[in-house]
Amino acid sequence: MRDDGTEDVGGRPGGAGTEILLRFARTGHDAGYPTADLEERVLALATSLGLVGAEISATPTVVEVSVGASPDQRSYTLRVRPAVVDLDAIARLDALVQDVLDGAVETDAVLVRLSEIRDGPLERPWPILLAAYALAGAALTPVLGGGWREAAAGAIVGLVVGAIALPARRAARTEPVVAPVAAVAASFSAVSLARLNLEASPDIVTLAALVTFLPGMTLTIGMRELSTEHLQSGVANTASALVQLLGLVFGVGVGRSIAVSWFGSVSGSTADTAFTGVHLLAAVAAGIAFTITLRARSRDATVMCAATVLALAANEVGILVFGKDASAFVAALVVGVVGGVAGSLLRRSSLVFIVPGVLMLVPGSAGFTSVLQLLANQTVSGITAGFDTFVTAMSIAYGLMIASVILPRRFASIQPTRADAAGARESTS
Repeated sequence: MRDDGTEDVGGRPGGAGTEILLRFARTGHDAGYPTADLEERVLALATSLGLVGAEISATPTVVEVSVGASPDQRSYTLRVRPAVVDLDAIARLDALVQDVLDGAVETDAVLVRLSEIRDGPLERPWPILLAAYALAGAALTPVLGGGWREAAAGAIVGLVVGAIALPARRAARTEPVVAPVAAVAASFSAVSLARLNLEASPDIVTLAALVTFLPGMTLTIGMRELSTEHLQSGVANTASALVQLLGLVFGVGVGRSIAVSWFGSVSGSTADTAFTGVHLLAAVAAGIAFTITLRARSRDATVMCAATVLALAANEVGILVFGKDASAFVAALVVGVVGGVAGSLLRRSSLVFIVPGVLMLVPGSAGFTSVLQLLANQTVSGITAGFDTFVTAMSIAYGLMIASVILPRRFASIQPTRADAAGARESTS
């Protein structure tokens, strides 16, 4: 018991509270939390558990946690690896944090639930995962300016990409080369299908099939962290996005070179980016695909589809009302505000709404196109498109940040939802 009558759940460094903090930090990082969100939740847990002087610094490869007042402070370093987003784990971790803040769960139960989240990730049968890659390839083609031929080719190439990605991602040794190898297969397959008189644009098909690999979210997070002075993680995420982007371009260049050498060159069709109702249907299909590829729970599919449709519609309205340069900012602001409100009202993590919404804006696709243009000696247009990529990513980052500022605190941050949460904890002492 502490002097104030509340239960000591390990408030001193090295106690049970510290173990909860460290295990949550590692599990949350592995789930793909952005740095700011992970730090917010760890500090909220520390306050609820009575841990004084808690500090955390998270980067893609190292998480450092300090606990205790200065004379007795202890520091812990966790070696971690960059992780892809796992929305099911994020939702379960957010629910756990909320229960701790509400005083609705005991210390031992927290550790048990953390173990369950770490050891029991959401798994789906491989045929469903393959279908999701195919659906993503088909769904994104209208958004990129393709027609039904590109959609059909995108589904086929997406299936090929999924067949490569699924087994390769199961081993840490092969995971770094998944994106380049998938890009080789996607580019080769797209050119091959074009040579079979499908008359589909190889560039649009390749890009649509590789959307799940584009580092748009990583680049946006990196820009957001740099703008909020999380410099280490910001630089690391931005560099990681650029390396992944270059790996994709390398793979596309190799695959296209092989296909052209074997079958001859093909000409691509002109992209038609005029907004129609088909784009909204494509956004719904993309939301379903993202539900599977991002490991979200099936019951979150409706929320994720709503996010992709809202992002696409808000972006189009932004273009019409505010101009193309401001559209990404407007769309991100809308997604951030609606995501925060929806997460609070539905008692779900706001990231379940925000992540697919941001992915639908596809800032990485512009960067992908820019590097391809540079390889094709289109220097001026390539540099312009590359600069536009960073401007778009920064626009999205500022849109999300301003959304968190203008939202009431109960929508924008993790905090107790029961007025008697503190009293509930006292009653257990």
